[in-house]
Amino acid sequence: MQDIVAKPERRRRIGDGSLWENSFMREASSRHALKRGGFYIRTSHERVNPPSFDFSMQIPGAPSAHEVDVDYTEHNGLPNRTIAWVGRNGTGKTTALAALAAGLMPPQVFSKDSIADLPKATVEYGVEISRLITISYNAFDDFPLPRPPGEKAPRVDGIAYKSRASYKYCGLRNSKGVVNTDEVKAMLDEALEPVAQGDRMDILRKALETLLGITIATDLTSDDDDDRSAAIRSLSAGQRLVAAIFSNIIGFIEEGSLLLIDEPETNLHPGLLSTFIAALNETLDEFDSYAIVATHSPIVLQQIPSRYVRQFVRTNANRPRVRGLQFECFGEDLGEITRNVLDLADPERDFTDVLVRLFGEHGSAERVAALFEGRLGVPAMAYLYALEEDAEALDDEL
Repeated sequence: MQDIVAKPERRRRIGDGSLWENSFMREASSRHALKRGGFYIRTSHERVNPPSFDFSMQIPGAPSAHEVDVDYTEHNGLPNRTIAWVGRNGTGKTTALAALAAGLMPPQVFSKDSIADLPKATVEYGVEISRLITISYNAFDDFPLPRPPGEKAPRVDGIAYKSRASYKYCGLRNSKGVVNTDEVKAMLDEALEPVAQGDRMDILRKALETLLGITIATDLTSDDDDDRSAAIRSLSAGQRLVAAIFSNIIGFIEEGSLLLIDEPETNLHPGLLSTFIAALNETLDEFDSYAIVATHSPIVLQQIPSRYVRQFVRTNANRPRVRGLQFECFGEDLGEITRNVLDLADPERDFTDVLVRLFGEHGSAERVAALFEGRLGVPAMAYLYALEEDAEALDDEL
């Protein structure tokens, strides 16, 4: 074949027979490479549009299906690489991520046991995903596990099945589905090997600089085993976790990949979570890839435009519903996101209830602020001044 991208006449000689379709072009990654390869040698190439498809999932016993539109279409230059799924516990986010993973890949890619209990899912036909990476360091994720190495999957209707190499699970469960809480260092050591083999240490170093700073990033990607081991020992558990995640991603990702990430806020402090999203978007840009993040964190939502956020809810009739947001969460105050999007703070238990009580006892915004030694933030002070205005208006009426 030699190079059919540089010399397309060789491609035309191959034809469009079963050998071409069932062998050369059986992987989405191969189809993506054929379209995009010319970009790297400055010759003709096809534009690969951002993914856009519909997904539905029917949980047994639920009165209706979850129906989700997944649309990464660019809009006004806004960040469009990452979609967020949000909602209370029990609304189906984590299950939907697992069902989507199973629906995007042929069943031969997965171990049978890990997909046996997943709900029935439908993914719009024709979705082109070169590689699928599922990421969760939560002990209770539902992601399907890859077919064990060495286990030969059956052929389907005489057509070769998709390679196991199209799917990677990054998490705590082993091949038997057992939670493994061993030291994350072992996972990090293992993840670094394919990065080195793929000559991607520079890309990993850039991501780790965003996450952990230049010094740590340089030591973690050093050729010297002692320097790397010392750097790993110096990391906190959360830092080791994100280093392992990004080593796994960068060691496996190819152009046109989709990452499904379940609750990255687990075990990460807010500052590290914020840089996690920044580093994720840099990596997705580098590899022309995309991600869906299921989250409860307002910090994640603060960095994603609302048009790329979907909220999972249940109606009063307990029907699942997935909807867009009615207000812009990008750059919004974290408290406002928590109340308006995540709906996690009931008024009776919200901080505003405490402010109402204190205002009733002390009679002015300044006196309440003094109780906190003048360190209340803008949202709390704005609420106190609103209470004060309401009280003054009521006095005028009387």
